Amino acid sequence: TMTDQELSDLLNILADDHARQILQETMVQPMSADELSDVCGISPQSVYRRTDELSSYGLVETQTEYDDDGHHFQTYTADQTQIMIDISEEKTELTMSEREKMADRFSEFISQVRDQ
Repeated sequence: TMTDQELSDLLNILADDHARQILQETMVQPMSADELSDVCGISPQSVYRRTDELSSYGLVETQTEYDDDGHHFQTYTADQTQIMIDISEEKTELTMSEREKMADRFSEFISQVRDQ
């Protein structure tokens, strides 16, 4: 479970329009900081700050890619995630569950069909 501070930090991140846009864009395809900077209309530094925060909560995955000249750069990928906040008299709880990627579900379905 999360501490109150972690919960508060995550809610602040998700309250940020650009952080949410980064999540949504990277659900479609992996994107670099420069690409996200263009799409979101913010500086690469602002993208890095948000991707660092998002990846610290496991919402964005970082991968290193290489261009034709051998220079490396990071790409960011997000899975569809369902975030539920349960507020009761005693406590506030947050649960995150990743929705399975379509490809995973499809291969699972195929293996189930084969097993019959």
